[in-house]
Amino acid sequence: MNAIDSGANDSIRDITAILVRRKRQVLVTFIVAVAAVAAATLLMPKQYESHMKILVKNERADMMVTADSNTGTGYQGAVSEEQINTEIELLNSESLLRQVVEKCGLEKLERSVGSTAERRPIAIERAVLRLQKNLGIAAVRKANVIQVDYTSKDPRLAANVLRQMSDSYLEAHLRLHSTPGTYAFFASQAAHYQGELSDAEARLAAFRQQDNIVMLERQKDVMLQKASDSESALLQAEAAVGEYSDRIADTRRQISASSARVVTQSRTGPNQFSVDHLSAMLADLRNRRTELLAKFRSDDRLVLEVDKEIADTQAALDKATTASALEESTDVNPVRQTLEIDMAKEQAELAGLQARRQALDAQTRNYRSQLMTLGNATAQFDDLARARKEAEDNYLLYARKTEEARIAESLDRQKIANVAIAETPVEPHLPSKPNVPLNLSLGVLLAGFLSVGVAFSAEYLQPPQRRLLPPRAGGSVEFETQYWLESVQQPAELEALTGLPVLATVYRT
Repeated sequence: MNAIDSGANDSIRDITAILVRRKRQVLVTFIVAVAAVAAATLLMPKQYESHMKILVKNERADMMVTADSNTGTGYQGAVSEEQINTEIELLNSESLLRQVVEKCGLEKLERSVGSTAERRPIAIERAVLRLQKNLGIAAVRKANVIQVDYTSKDPRLAANVLRQMSDSYLEAHLRLHSTPGTYAFFASQAAHYQGELSDAEARLAAFRQQDNIVMLERQKDVMLQKASDSESALLQAEAAVGEYSDRIADTRRQISASSARVVTQSRTGPNQFSVDHLSAMLADLRNRRTELLAKFRSDDRLVLEVDKEIADTQAALDKATTASALEESTDVNPVRQTLEIDMAKEQAELAGLQARRQALDAQTRNYRSQLMTLGNATAQFDDLARARKEAEDNYLLYARKTEEARIAESLDRQKIANVAIAETPVEPHLPSKPNVPLNLSLGVLLAGFLSVGVAFSAEYLQPPQRRLLPPRAGGSVEFETQYWLESVQQPAELEALTGLPVLATVYRT
C-alpha cells in the first residue's frame, strides 16, 4: 500500500472513530431533528392550490379606429412572446388584483389597527400584497398558454379567487383591447353625413330640374354633336341656296333670249275665208236694207247707215278678192317651255332651301345657346356633384365603421376575445402543502447532516489531551498533543484510532 492510500485510510479511520465515539450524540441529534421536521410538517397548516390556464390566440382581429377607408383591423397570425408577456403583466397588474381582493373580500382576512375608515385601505393593500405572494403566473414553455396558480388555506377560497380573477381578467382584456364609445361616435357621424348627403342630393335635384339636366356630360356630348351636325347642315343649305340662285339666274337669261312660240308651217294662197266672210256680211246688210226700206224712206238715217256699211263691205270684198293671203302655223317653243318648267322647279326648291336654311340657322343658334347654358352650368353642377360624392363617401365610410364597431361591441358583450380560459379553476381536495413525504425525506437528510456536524463540532471543541499514537514505520512510540472530542470508552474506538487489535480491556474505576 502506498503513502496516499495509507493517508486516506487513516482519515476514514479517524472519521469513523469520531462517529463511533459520538454515536449517542449523533443518534440523539438525528432523532430530534427528524422529530422536529415531522412535527413541523404535521403541525403546519394545510395549503390548497388551485390552477387555471389561459389560452392566448389571434382569432379575433383588433379594431383600429382610423380615418382610413380601408379595413380598420389589425390581424396577426402567430402569437408572439410580447403578447404573452403583455397578458402576464395584465394579470399581475395592481388594479386587477385590487379588484379581485375587493370582490372576494380578501381584505377581511387581514388585521389592521385604527378606525374602520383607515383599516380598510390598509387591509386592501396587505391583501393585494398577500395575493401577489400566493399567486403564481408563468408562461407554459413552447405553448400559447399561461398558467395561473393560487395557494390558500381554504380550498373553496382558492377556486373562487381564480374564478373571479378570470372574470376580471377577461373584462380588463376586452376593455384594454377595445375602444369604448366607438359605436356611438361612428353612429353619430354616419347620421350627420347622411343628413349632408340628403341635402346635397336635394340641391343637386333642384339644380337639375332648374336647368333641365339629366346627365350633364352626356347631354353636352349630344348637344355638341347636334350643334355640329346643324352647322354642317346649315353650310350645306347655304351652298345649295347659292347654287340654285345661280341656276335660276342662268335659266332666266336663257328664257329671255328665246321666243315664246315658233312657226311650224307657212302657206301662201287666196284669202278665201275673208271673201266668204265678207260675202256673207254683204248679203246680210242688203237683207237688212230691204227690211228698213219697208219701214222707212230711202233718205232715213238708218237706211243711209246701212248703205254706207254695204259700200264698205263691198269695197273690202273687192280688195280681198284681188289680194293673196299668207297662212302660217305656230306652236309653243319647247325649249322655252322646258326652261320655264326647270326654273319653276328650281324656284320652288330654292324657296324650300331658304326656308330650311332659316330653320337650320335658328336651330344652330338654339343648340349653341343650350350648349353655352350647359357649359355655364358645368362648374356649379360639378361642385354639387362633388359635394354629393364626398358626402356619400363619408356616409358609406362611417356606416361601414359603425357596423364594424357594432360587431366589435357585440363580441365584447359576448366576451369573445383573443384569450380564453383553457382550464377553469376547480376546488382542490388534496393539500399541496405541506408535502409530507418530501418534507420527511428532506428532514432525514437534514438530520443526518446536522448530527454529523454536531459530532464533529463537539469533537473539535473537546479540550486537548495526550493520547498514544499508533506506531509508525520505525516502530517508536511518541506522545503528541491533540484535541480529543471524547475519551475512548469502547475497544472498537481504540482499534479505530490505533489500527491494532485489542486483546483485553481494563475498566478504570
